[in-house]
Amino acid sequence: MCISLILSNLSFALWPIFLVEFKDIWKLTNTDVGWISGSYFIGYLLLTPVYVGLTDKYDAKWIVIIASISVCLACFSLWFFAVGFWSTCLIWGVVGSGLAGTYMPGLQVLNDRLNMTDRVKLTPWYTSSFGLSNGISFAVIGYLFANFSWKIACYTTSISAALSAIIILFLITSHNQKKNITERKFFDLRPAFKNKEALGYIFSYGTHTYELFAYRAWIFTFLLWASLRTPNTISSELISLIIGIFMFIGMVSSLMGAKFCLDYGRKKVLMIIGFATFVFSVICAISISLPIWIIIILVGIYHAFIMLDSGALTAGTVSVADDNERGAILAFHSIIGFAGGAIAGPIIGFILDINGGTNNTSAWIFAFISMGLGSLFVFLIQYRSLVTRIKN
Repeated sequence: MCISLILSNLSFALWPIFLVEFKDIWKLTNTDVGWISGSYFIGYLLLTPVYVGLTDKYDAKWIVIIASISVCLACFSLWFFAVGFWSTCLIWGVVGSGLAGTYMPGLQVLNDRLNMTDRVKLTPWYTSSFGLSNGISFAVIGYLFANFSWKIACYTTSISAALSAIIILFLITSHNQKKNITERKFFDLRPAFKNKEALGYIFSYGTHTYELFAYRAWIFTFLLWASLRTPNTISSELISLIIGIFMFIGMVSSLMGAKFCLDYGRKKVLMIIGFATFVFSVICAISISLPIWIIIILVGIYHAFIMLDSGALTAGTVSVADDNERGAILAFHSIIGFAGGAIAGPIIGFILDINGGTNNTSAWIFAFISMGLGSLFVFLIQYRSLVTRIKN
């Protein structure tokens, strides 16, 4: 499942990297660029209630296969039909909708085949593979950006998504256990609203995802700008490889955060992580003018901080959800989470525009502080949840 997720998500960095090229060709503003980035998560958001909710009725294996094929076709469509803002928004949104049918339904494939103890232990490994897939995507797409064309990148990601479907088809056994949810329709999300414990993790996941995907949507553009304004210019290919390394470190960081939560108490650890990550976003903001390699180290550490609570938040939701309601609760978890991702790109793009654009130092200062607000809200939500639990 982890390998399949990595293959189906190879397309993740297509727009974050190639936006540098097409922003000028299509005369886009930073807000336009942000909306295209956000369309990926809007597509994810719209299809999540359908795909994830269906896992409460049907074997998630087949949902993942269908979604992987849709990613394959959408990447081919980017090759042939993307010619400007609206066409790219639409097609990139379809790519994002494919993720809706692979990420959380893939987690349900595991949930249907593992006991509760293994679910809590192994969920962070699977969710961290999403971060790893982002890293591999940046490295591969960055290499293609530097050496080949947009069309070759689309072709590569299409083949990768097709391979993902083939792996699921032949290596994952079918699960025929009937699920007892006859009284609830697949798009009914009421179980999530009834589970107050889950809601704390879900809304924290939303603000966490806002910060994470704001970072991933704009980090290539930021590092390219930071490199070009210094004597020690580094290539776009090296920048994308560095970002890929960040993503791999983020996977390790996510596993560490999940382990800390198991050992020392989930809510308390999440509070500490949230506050510390916000502080580090401010450190990055006030360090914009330092030498490029210091900046790279700082933004790399910042990403590791962001990822500390990634797997722990999803594992928290899984741990407090009943078997027959887990699909609905995870659907709402994904909806709120990737709603944060959907607004992240446009918000940061707007902040950049109103502060002078991507070539302005102060614009990036405000951008980093705005990203960090996501972790500040994680701290506040978990603090309130912990206080409520103590009172009760």
